[in-house]
Amino acid sequence: MSDLTKNMRPVCFGRLVIEIPTVSKIRGWEQTVDDTIIESLDHPSPSRKAFDTKITQREKLLRTSPNDTDGVLFKNRIRLTPESELLVYRKGKVDHRMYQLDALFWQPSFEYLFHTETTNKYLDTGIARITKVVNNYHPTPPTIDLLSIPTGLCIEHGVVIGNEFRGESVSIGGLIEEYPGLFFSFSTESTDRGPEEPKMIARIERSFGMGDAIGKEVSAATRFIRKGNRKLNGQDGQELVMRATLDGVTHMSADAEFYGEPNSLDKPDIKVSLSDQTHDDNTHKPYNKNLTEKEFLALWDALLNGIKPRPKNQWGADSIKK
Repeated sequence: MSDLTKNMRPVCFGRLVIEIPTVSKIRGWEQTVDDTIIESLDHPSPSRKAFDTKITQREKLLRTSPNDTDGVLFKNRIRLTPESELLVYRKGKVDHRMYQLDALFWQPSFEYLFHTETTNKYLDTGIARITKVVNNYHPTPPTIDLLSIPTGLCIEHGVVIGNEFRGESVSIGGLIEEYPGLFFSFSTESTDRGPEEPKMIARIERSFGMGDAIGKEVSAATRFIRKGNRKLNGQDGQELVMRATLDGVTHMSADAEFYGEPNSLDKPDIKVSLSDQTHDDNTHKPYNKNLTEKEFLALWDALLNGIKPRPKNQWGADSIKK
């Protein structure tokens, strides 16, 4: 156990709960549900009145933006829920086929943009799809007990309810200010197919020493610390941990992927990565602090071991409560 792994905090993420160091910060969420991108806006409207004004101003802009087919880009404005409005508009001035669907959702202290696009032929289907996603979104208080979050896809500030199979993908990145060269990431994706071939280790090994001088130099400078199969909550997977030193710069990296079940929401494909390097890529100056190899492996194992399935009836409260 390293100092970083002594205090871990649970985060509801996708259909899982993950554990990350208490001192770490999440850097961005990327989330897609049923081909709908969900973006948490950095500068939410300060009030409902300001939100309504913003939607109206955007509608006016679309109504005055020209399109060769409909005269203007604007197509329709639809209230989906008491908290959300949908704007339907053409993609561009001369694009006759594509429609953009933007649903804005407001709650005190945060605001979402739900976005998808569709062709003219499938416009009604696209509107129905984004409407279902927005209607199934429920905000959750930031202090809620993770065990009481309803079944669904946890995203930033809330959860998208639903158990029918659909495309779901979520990813986050994290950093720790004390270690400026350190970065970790998690991602999940529901799938309707089997594992990608070739699998991770074969893909990475194939990328080494492809024949050019640079590839051979990187390959010679790399040491594999771990390389092999690894299971996660019954899911088969692989992990690869490497250390490379080239031109005075040392880089440690760890990657794992775990293969989900086709057409399953509870067992998505899972990818995890961790990296730490000694120098800044842009300035080439050394960082003031890095993990030792032992600390790196301890953090890596803690990140993987902290991944637990939801919903709550699959595991006990002691699994995440500290």
